[in-house]
Amino acid sequence: MALIQSLTLEMFAGKDAEPFYTEKGQFIVKFSACWSRGSEEKIWFDCVVWGNITTSDKPTSQELGWLASYVTENVKEGDRILVRGRLQGTPDGKPTLWSDKAKVVHASSLSLTVMELSITEAKANRPAKALSAPMPAAEEMADEPTSQSQPPAMTPVNLSLKPSATVDDVFAKYVSNSK
Repeated sequence: MALIQSLTLEMFAGKDAEPFYTEKGQFIVKFSACWSRGSEEKIWFDCVVWGNITTSDKPTSQELGWLASYVTENVKEGDRILVRGRLQGTPDGKPTLWSDKAKVVHASSLSLTVMELSITEAKANRPAKALSAPMPAAEEMADEPTSQSQPPAMTPVNLSLKPSATVDDVFAKYVSNSK
């Protein structure tokens, strides 16, 4: 009996899922995804979801395979996804390599056959990052009297919510507490 090895990762979809058919008529869906820990440590995965072999001209989602259909319709660039899958190496068991314009070799990506997938947070549901205003120059700050520089009054807000709270729940609670 062969060992079944799986890997579970939460990562971001690098692009929208793209459906394809193999030469034999099997429906597959491909997309890239990135796991990262900070801006310097990233691992890219070439993800593939295998569907069914179809014979009809207009197959239903059930005929294509439920997971492949779900991924095709729902996985979009920037979505945070939770994936369980199996790593696929090259025939010699190493990651796929690529060279940049300066001929520097990088470990590009690992192939991941997806067995389960859920979207933990769609990009469209995440609030946009606020842009911070540039700090005034030291000369500008020296001209202002320091006695009048008081921080704005801050009102404490209790944002204790259940663990499954959505961004909308947090925002609604914040708005109701700040009135």
